[in-house]
Amino acid sequence: WWHSRFGRLEGDLQQLLCKAVAGALADAGLEAGEVDGIFVGVFGNGFQRQRFEAGLVGMGLPDLAATSAVRVENACATGSAAIFAALDFVAAGRGRIAVAVGAEKMTATPAAEVSDILQSASYVPEEGDIPAGFAGVFGRIAERYFQRHGDCSAELAMIAAKNHAN
Repeated sequence: WWHSRFGRLEGDLQQLLCKAVAGALADAGLEAGEVDGIFVGVFGNGFQRQRFEAGLVGMGLPDLAATSAVRVENACATGSAAIFAALDFVAAGRGRIAVAVGAEKMTATPAAEVSDILQSASYVPEEGDIPAGFAGVFGRIAERYFQRHGDCSAELAMIAAKNHAN
């Protein structure tokens, strides 16, 4: 496995994906030619012009150019979707070694556009006009949870503090 640090990084989406794959292969002691399938998890709903993200790893790492690759997306669960797709690929016997990789390059997009792009991951007919964008969708979920189970603001604050520290 391998991951970059979180935050603003140099490079485009393809460079981020390829760096992660190269790091994971090195950690596993594998050569690119041993990989049977690549599962790319990217939300990618407007953060960059490139829309066929599945092919980016093979385009950036020539030894993987002929390796089967697919892109998965499942909003906040995109990383999990890539991992489960890779596991299913191996369990089905379609390959022995699969790579699951995910990245998002949001810092190249003007901040005013980021909220609108993220909002498109919601169910727009019902949630598209919620104030505060996608964060507002989660805020509504929290409000409803508090109505049913009591105020858990302190617990949510501890989670946010832990996440921010990491």
